[in-house]
Amino acid sequence: MIDKKQISRDITHLAIPVVLENMLQILANVITAAMIGRLISTDISAQGISQRVTQMYWALFRGIGVGVTVAVAVSYGAGKLGKCRRIAEQTYLAIMPVAIIFTAVTLLFPRQILSVFTTDPVILGRGVEYTMIAVWAVPFTVLTSINTAAFNGQGNTRTPMLIAIVLNVVNVVVGYSFIFGKLGCPELGVIGAAIAYVVSQASGALLGLWLLYKPYGFFSNCVHGESFWKLDVGCVKEVVATGLPAAAENLFWQFSAVVLSKVILSYGSDSYAAYQLGLQAEMLCEMPSVGFLTTATTLGAKAIGMRDQELFKAYYKQLLKISSVLAVLSFAALFLAPGFFMGFLTNNPALHDIGVKYVFIMSFAQPPQVLAKIYTGMTRAAGYKKIPMLVSFIGIWCVRVPMSLICAWVLHLDITWIWWAIACDQITRILISIGIFKKKDIVNTISRIKAQEALANENI
Repeated sequence: MIDKKQISRDITHLAIPVVLENMLQILANVITAAMIGRLISTDISAQGISQRVTQMYWALFRGIGVGVTVAVAVSYGAGKLGKCRRIAEQTYLAIMPVAIIFTAVTLLFPRQILSVFTTDPVILGRGVEYTMIAVWAVPFTVLTSINTAAFNGQGNTRTPMLIAIVLNVVNVVVGYSFIFGKLGCPELGVIGAAIAYVVSQASGALLGLWLLYKPYGFFSNCVHGESFWKLDVGCVKEVVATGLPAAAENLFWQFSAVVLSKVILSYGSDSYAAYQLGLQAEMLCEMPSVGFLTTATTLGAKAIGMRDQELFKAYYKQLLKISSVLAVLSFAALFLAPGFFMGFLTNNPALHDIGVKYVFIMSFAQPPQVLAKIYTGMTRAAGYKKIPMLVSFIGIWCVRVPMSLICAWVLHLDITWIWWAIACDQITRILISIGIFKKKDIVNTISRIKAQEALANENI
């Protein structure tokens, strides 16, 4: 019999630290955006195009982190602790060289890369200055992604939350000091935000490694007897099999952001700056639900490792109930108070007015965006690695991007039509996700796995 109270405890035990971690991350981003929002629009836009580059790298490595979470969760559910550590260490060994190569290429060709987004000499110049500093954070973001994934796979979301507290406090304090020239630091404006980003990411990555390997840390009890430097291709493939589709899903959005950046910049730097600030307002309302993607993935994978069908089903139903409540709350906040959020982020009247329209329209995207996290997490945990990727491709490249291009460059419509295109993408994705979830009968995945294993044993 399934204990419903225990199910709720499992979810809250895992979800609350993840939610708090993401809230801290987003809140720090919002505070940084609010500080930069006091600068001129070209500085805001310069940071925005630079972040498109660093976020593209983050999207790739964050996807690999999803692969680590799933692989560790399944191994942990099956009691294979040594394999949990082996999975994370092999990912360090295979992925860190890639991160270093990306960093080097960006340092060598920053202007060429950023010119994809804009030809405005002022924005491009400031963007190059920002990027030459911010890109040094890439190797540290890789370490943080893998560290966090290892803890999450164990079911320990409290430690990543504590790391996030340190990381974000460092980001805000260092950012405030260097952006505005406080606490004895020089006033560097948007460049100060880049310095804060690198320092905070380095702090989080190194702290995470120490917490994994310290006495009584997760890895201290996970012995595998293999050399760290010996590449285990099979282990890496296990991570990549899930991680690459997740990375591709993230990259679809990042590549579309490149196109959307060019589209929105065609309306002027004020429109793009307002869009960047509006994104922060949207994330601020969405943040209570952000951790449920990790929660759904981890708990689903854990139930599969335990081969417990009823547990998988119970997790799914309870997660869906909670996310439905959060979806309504996030919709109400953005729908009723768009001016409040934009007022916090900027005191520029032009940016405020454009951003309010974006925030209001995005309120309609909140319910599908929140619910999609549960379907994506449970689908990925069930072994359907490519489905979330394909759903994202359809929503982004068959709805969001074509609609935006047509509205902006063919019909020459107002910027608000771009916001509606983004909302339509989210609605399309949740409808497809629900349809596939039901058609594939994903909720009964473990019953099929156990039947297949029983048949295989009979044949032996």
